[in-house]
Amino acid sequence: MRACSIGLSLAYACCLAIVTLIGFSAITTGIVLLIEGDHYGDTAEDLNPRADFSKLPESCIIEDVIHSHREEEDGHGHHCYDDYSYMFSYQGSRYRSRGNTALRYDGVCSASQRRSPVFVVGEEVPCWKPNISPVPAQYNCGNDMCYKIFDPENEVDIAKDTGDAMEAAGISSLVFGILCCCCCSPALWFAGKRGHAAGPPMPGMHGGPQGSVEAPDQHGKGPQGQVVQGRVIGQVQGA
Repeated sequence: MRACSIGLSLAYACCLAIVTLIGFSAITTGIVLLIEGDHYGDTAEDLNPRADFSKLPESCIIEDVIHSHREEEDGHGHHCYDDYSYMFSYQGSRYRSRGNTALRYDGVCSASQRRSPVFVVGEEVPCWKPNISPVPAQYNCGNDMCYKIFDPENEVDIAKDTGDAMEAAGISSLVFGILCCCCCSPALWFAGKRGHAAGPPMPGMHGGPQGSVEAPDQHGKGPQGQVVQGRVIGQVQGA
């Protein structure tokens, strides 16, 4: 019985430690996401794409379209995405654009057709080059020169949305971690204490015919005639 009680206590202790660790990890992740998201979004607010980039005098030519797709599941179902990037050339040099993701279908990819790309091979498109160095990460450069076929002003809007999404994820993670530490862990600890306190009683400590004790008679003898010296000798009835 004692070994069973010890094993149960260890199991509750392990569960409590795991839940607490998950809670603290979620809190830490939430704080990091909040800080990074706030910084990322604030930096995007300060950018001036019209001053940071200049439109090139000649068009860029799309040389190749690179496509892939992926599925994600968020608890509400599957979502299919198309990921595109583009190889383009300018004055004989080739560059790769940043990635461009589009939601294809709210379901599995096999049940849908891929979306059309933004650009097609051979198309002439406007492009931009940076006027500053280093180029802030919010502009999401696809190549070392940061030549772009996507309007830099749109990059700023995307960066703001990314910062907001990071902050939202940080808040969710923080709330989850606080709930784990402040609600789940104490509840598990209390359940463990109750389970330990309500463990099986020791033999002879419960009521009923198997646990009855007979007191000695007036001559100090027990039921079998033993002399009782200052204490009661119990006998299990029916033995």
